[in-house]
Amino acid sequence: MLMRRFRSSVGPYGQTVVGIAILAVLLFPLAWVVLSSFQPTSDFYKPNPTLIPRTFTLENYANISAQFGPLATSLLIAVLSAALSLVIGIPAAYALAVFRWRRIAVAMFLILITQVVPTVMIATPVFLIFSKIGLLNSIPGLVIANSSAGVPFTVLVLTPFIAGIPASLREAAYLDGAGEWRTLLSVIIPTTRSAIIAAGLFSFLFAWGDFLWAVTLNTNGTITPLSLSLFKFIAYDYVEWGGIMATATIALIPATILLIASQRYISLGLTAGAVKD
Repeated sequence: MLMRRFRSSVGPYGQTVVGIAILAVLLFPLAWVVLSSFQPTSDFYKPNPTLIPRTFTLENYANISAQFGPLATSLLIAVLSAALSLVIGIPAAYALAVFRWRRIAVAMFLILITQVVPTVMIATPVFLIFSKIGLLNSIPGLVIANSSAGVPFTVLVLTPFIAGIPASLREAAYLDGAGEWRTLLSVIIPTTRSAIIAAGLFSFLFAWGDFLWAVTLNTNGTITPLSLSLFKFIAYDYVEWGGIMATATIALIPATILLIASQRYISLGLTAGAVKD
């Protein structure tokens, strides 16, 4: 109701202006990071900082060649975390959507709770468990920890989407002799492709921007994701802001490419499941 009144009061041009203003506010920090990556660190300590660099330089990018190793590590962890989230989340969402039972609302609520609880609250228990089973300082440990956010998100996104698929599609597969796994692979997954891509992308982004698990589960520094490598630019009495901004700019590139390439799938995947025919 409020949105309808707002739209009718401001008109289409007003909506465009408001949208552009909101977009500018959201993009300003990113623009500041990118522009700041082209100025020397010494300029950060000068009075009256400016958005446009006083002096443009590529020195910051030349000095961060050592960050390509952490970049590859972050990519590996994020890709594996997204894959694990989908491998676990898709069958779980299918089971909740198809095999309906009386406590499904309770199950969905408990899954939702996992998205609300701050990760820092479970960091210590996870650390103790991983230390006992030998998953500290390892890629598998970080992948499993990061998928703890991706799996419930995947289930929450896919369950209503799968529930909205006509039962006749599954029944036709059953008549052809397909079991549940065959139906899932040949009918459900192709039908829910947009939602799966959206869930996988967000699972990737959860792991890509992770810092807490990287610093908690990496006790000896053998595994260094990109977020953790930023500490190398911080000394006791000096911060290499140019290197931090350049590294942050590089970290934006994969996420930006994925978001632009998957924009259509994101909009379809996150909204189609909310509408039933």
